[in-house]
Amino acid sequence: MKNEQMSELVRDRRPGVVRFALLGCLALTAAASSGCVQMAALWANMSGGDWIDPEHTLTKGPLLLLLDDPNEDQLSEPRVYEEVHRTISQNFLQFDVNKRVIPYEDWSRLRQSESKYAKLSAREIGEKLGAEQILYMRIVRFVLQPEPGAEIFQGEFTVNVKVLSTEGKRDIRLWPKDEGGRRVTVTTQTEAADGDRSAADVSQELAIKMGKEVAKIFYGHRSFDK
Repeated sequence: MKNEQMSELVRDRRPGVVRFALLGCLALTAAASSGCVQMAALWANMSGGDWIDPEHTLTKGPLLLLLDDPNEDQLSEPRVYEEVHRTISQNFLQFDVNKRVIPYEDWSRLRQSESKYAKLSAREIGEKLGAEQILYMRIVRFVLQPEPGAEIFQGEFTVNVKVLSTEGKRDIRLWPKDEGGRRVTVTTQTEAADGDRSAADVSQELAIKMGKEVAKIFYGHRSFDK
């Protein structure tokens, strides 16, 4: 609508004309707002989504990645320990979170050689391995099937994450404020158990996903980053 025509409508005080003019203005405003929303969504997709800051900043000193199965009965695939460790270590190196992660082999050797390992606290394990801090992941749930004997795989892996100090003090929890820890859950898609993938394959997928999700807590990233 040309400016002159709009001016005539505004000057015309008849109720019907005024109502028409107001509706027209509202429609133009809504269209502009809708366009802005669409542009914002397009930009978010192009840029990888909103920026998410780290939830906690780790020190650069020796760091122990400790995945703990308190009941020693949930992990059907022992390689999950190593895969979670490898994935977190690689992401921490790539995003400059911590380059002094204690090797998986050092922890594994201690676990096998220390006769009283099961009675050691997380702080004591970290101290024996020379860690300054411990990224502690307590396994809450690890299943490959929704129920025993099911003919499908539908994996789920849940841990509670904490950052602990190895200092000899009463409260060694550095993060988070919630005493229970920061819960992280990953899953796999439902698939036939007699298909192309084995239980070991599903376990590996869960371990890699968990490693990535835990690592992302400690570095800035886009919300759409995988």
